[in-house]
Amino acid sequence: MPPETRDPIIIADAGPLIRLAAADLLEAIRLTNRQIVLVDRVEDAVCGDPSKPFASEVADWLSRMQDAVIRAPTLEGLAIATLRQQSAQGNAAAAERLKKALRRSGERAIREYVEMIEPSDVETALVLYEDGAVPNLMSAANVPMVLMTTRAFVREVIDRGYNGDALQALESTGYHLKPPIRTVIEAGFENSAL
Repeated sequence: MPPETRDPIIIADAGPLIRLAAADLLEAIRLTNRQIVLVDRVEDAVCGDPSKPFASEVADWLSRMQDAVIRAPTLEGLAIATLRQQSAQGNAAAAERLKKALRRSGERAIREYVEMIEPSDVETALVLYEDGAVPNLMSAANVPMVLMTTRAFVREVIDRGYNGDALQALESTGYHLKPPIRTVIEAGFENSAL
């Protein structure tokens, strides 16, 4: 990243994007005053199949956001695209590898993106997640990072005075939600859950 973009960033996994869309809270991401990053695998997981729940809502939000969202390509995304192409050409081995590769590919793409960040490039990274594997995947970060479940993020939105009804809206979606967990990863230091 160029030095002029040394701002805090926010990266959301697919689960939080879908849950925030279901609660009509996607705009809350902008309220963090962070540069929004969307890795290719997460975008594909959420918007790649328009028939999936809330795919159109997330796609519409991305369209409205325009350049406010950095769409980040990853090697993970390139590998999935290659396997898809080979699978479409009838390669049975590629089709089998694709099935396995798709599992947690969004989380791996987020980790890949974060691992490529130099500590001097970004002030801090905020990662929104619902998948319990994310904290372990992010534990070796080189940059200061905060991991938050969707519920913890929405509580922070409320604490900042942005939307007092946000938690009720989120919990009324019917989606399973992790407890409000906020974990701080200080690059080069012990990690601590808050």
